[in-house]
Amino acid sequence: MTRRAFLVIVAASVLLCDPATARAAQKDKLVGKLLVLAAASTTDAVDVIRAEFARLHPEVTVRTSFAASSALARQIEAGARADVFLSASSEWADHLEKKKLVARRRDLLGNRLVVIVPVDAKIKIDMASDLVQKSVRRLAMADPQSVPAGIYARQALEKLQLWEKLRSKVAGAADVRQALKFVETGAADAGIVYATDAAADKRVRIALKLDPKLSEPIRYPLVLVQGAESNAAAVAFDEFLASPAAAAVFERFGFVALSKAGETKPREAIPCGG
Repeated sequence: MTRRAFLVIVAASVLLCDPATARAAQKDKLVGKLLVLAAASTTDAVDVIRAEFARLHPEVTVRTSFAASSALARQIEAGARADVFLSASSEWADHLEKKKLVARRRDLLGNRLVVIVPVDAKIKIDMASDLVQKSVRRLAMADPQSVPAGIYARQALEKLQLWEKLRSKVAGAADVRQALKFVETGAADAGIVYATDAAADKRVRIALKLDPKLSEPIRYPLVLVQGAESNAAAVAFDEFLASPAAAAVFERFGFVALSKAGETKPREAIPCGG
């Protein structure tokens, strides 16, 4: 069993055992459908949460689309139908807010950047300046011009005064998951990705954790898109993503849960599968 599959099973069990989740099933029946656009780095966690929401509300159809936050925000701006948007950057939530496309928003998650190499790599990276060495021929990262993970990585390298030395090596990817894939397959010798992506993949290893102070704080705003407030299913899913049970799932995938709305007292201990 892969580490990612194990995390999915554990995260799902957290939702199933949470009393708040169990009580949600007793609420008024929800019907309808909704579309969630979410940053690629949240794929595994959101899939677990979506599946549990669907179990509790079988008459609600939840569709998901994962990509770079920049691409998803532009789709919403262009008029694409969407109900909930989970961005890996405050910038793109701000962009939609300026366009009056946000009904409500909250900072949901935090993350950090790490340098990764293939699991069997002989390259030694003890500090960021080691990325300049000749053995690092290609450095994978999300597009440093428009994709949040790439922008954060570029900020970190600029602060370390390494960007100009490394920019010719950069293999820009459509999103952080593609940057991870470049390193997995050996198309790049090293990469800069989110800690959450690296932790769930056995084909890469973390060579170096970058100081969070090197970039803007990595925040994931949760946005209820303008117009979706009239969709009861969309509002319910937006609230579910910010629930204590969902926070526990996100944390198991390595995120920092910033929003634990509704957790007013310690969770009760209840039996779960013996």
